[in-house]
Amino acid sequence: MKKYISLIMLISILFLNQVSHAYSEEFDTMIDIMGIEKQTKNGYALNEEIYNQYNQFVYGSPLNISQGQRWKNVEKGLWTKNGGAWKGSGTRGEYWVLGYNVFENEIHNHKFPVDIEPPTPPTSWRYVELSDAATSWNDISKYLDQDQKDYMLNTKLMRNDNTYDLTATDIGLTKARVENYATWKTNGNIYTRRYDMNNKEWAANFIVPPMAADADLESYIKFPNGKEYTIGKEENIVQIPIEYGADVINLTEYSKKEHVKILKSQLFIDGNLISEISDRKILHISDASKISIDKNLYSDNEIEVEVMVKSVLLTEFFADGALVDIKKEIIKIKIEIQEEENKEKDVKNVYDSEFSEFHPPEITSIVLSRIDGGDTKELPIAKKTNTQFICAGQILQIDLKAINLPERITLQFDGNTSINTLDDLTKKFEWDDPVARNLKKRYSTLKKLKEQYDGSVIANVVNEYSNGDKDFRITYVIPYRTKQTLHSWSTLRELSNDAFNIDETRLFSRIQKPYELVFKVSGPLGTTTKRVKLDVFERWDTLYNRDLTPYIKK
Repeated sequence: MKKYISLIMLISILFLNQVSHAYSEEFDTMIDIMGIEKQTKNGYALNEEIYNQYNQFVYGSPLNISQGQRWKNVEKGLWTKNGGAWKGSGTRGEYWVLGYNVFENEIHNHKFPVDIEPPTPPTSWRYVELSDAATSWNDISKYLDQDQKDYMLNTKLMRNDNTYDLTATDIGLTKARVENYATWKTNGNIYTRRYDMNNKEWAANFIVPPMAADADLESYIKFPNGKEYTIGKEENIVQIPIEYGADVINLTEYSKKEHVKILKSQLFIDGNLISEISDRKILHISDASKISIDKNLYSDNEIEVEVMVKSVLLTEFFADGALVDIKKEIIKIKIEIQEEENKEKDVKNVYDSEFSEFHPPEITSIVLSRIDGGDTKELPIAKKTNTQFICAGQILQIDLKAINLPERITLQFDGNTSINTLDDLTKKFEWDDPVARNLKKRYSTLKKLKEQYDGSVIANVVNEYSNGDKDFRITYVIPYRTKQTLHSWSTLRELSNDAFNIDETRLFSRIQKPYELVFKVSGPLGTTTKRVKLDVFERWDTLYNRDLTPYIKK
């Protein structure tokens, strides 16, 4: 029976050690990047609350400490008795021991108030020999390089916000136990014990300030040709050179390039990642890039393009976390207007005068819908843009009516070329899979499928009337990799770099101007053109469990 009781107690202890293991996305990402252990060999979990309050990585909690643990009520304490971080209720104060380091040695709290302030300063104390002090300094796994150890040994110690003309070397390595080494951004921690005049022992905790407390990261963007451009009437694209990168600044003699685990800069244009550079063991990173701005993607004559550089610094000291700096600039571009060609001019001028009283063919009705299984459904209209949209990968059906002896209707696309580019994923679903599974295909040959994306799409005649009018239909698969024109959950996750924290107010807001479907109808009396705007949203097969109804018109 005793064996069962012992087993239950052991399971209970391990459970208590591990219950606080759910981390915020930011903290979880940081410790994953840095390769930090999430728990000790005996199951003590890394404590995010302690990190946030004390800027130290500690495993377990003060409640895991049984022997030697103490509590004091402190007016501005960071902790709550029998609870976690102080959040406005409960008994406020400090514990003497915060928890354990990764090797399961105790981490003492430098903010714990002293019991009795001795009449003499630490420089005059008689320190106690500690059995594990020398061993703590000889453990090479606890520090990165000799300079970090030298810093801990020779930097003046602090206690109760006072700095003393005293170092760990002055105290003696058999009397000063190192519990945490200082890093660029975090304090070091040294534990001692002292004798009073009656030879009674008292614990005394010292801190060593960070090696580079003011170290910072600074992104930069440079525009060799300035930030104002013009796209001429006969031009479609302007090339803009950009230099970008980051510098690590405000370092000390103890902070070196060898401590840099990764320095990375990313270049974004209107929220879209354009290029990225990264390196290690450096304090400066830079690159030159050139961006292309296509005026056909914008509807305004004067546009502003946001250029953003996001830089991240990670040091070899996991306790430092990540330094992030973001810099933004605006490029202004003026677009010169070109007079549009007459889109309704005749292409045939050789007809007899008997046709002079007639008008050229004209499209009188265009209905956009999508095919869902065997059903045809009207395309939704986004509330924010008042424009019809379709999801990438869906099948677009276009029904047209034309009068005045129409013979042929063709469809072309204005906008990003991804909407009329056959990608591998679309080919897989439209041809490869049906062929492999011996299923009915939408196109009789692979050549017919490819022709849909090689220029103009030709409409099929579905009805002819006695007066010469006709009904036409086009069926077109929107490629899976068509560039989105409206923000979705996917694009907003890319902007925030956080799958669980996006700005949902930006859903269905505009990324770029909509595509235009350009229909040309021709016949013996000439050719005319009609245009219809169409937005493309996220891929349909990534929208499971997403409710779009709040964002569309009823």
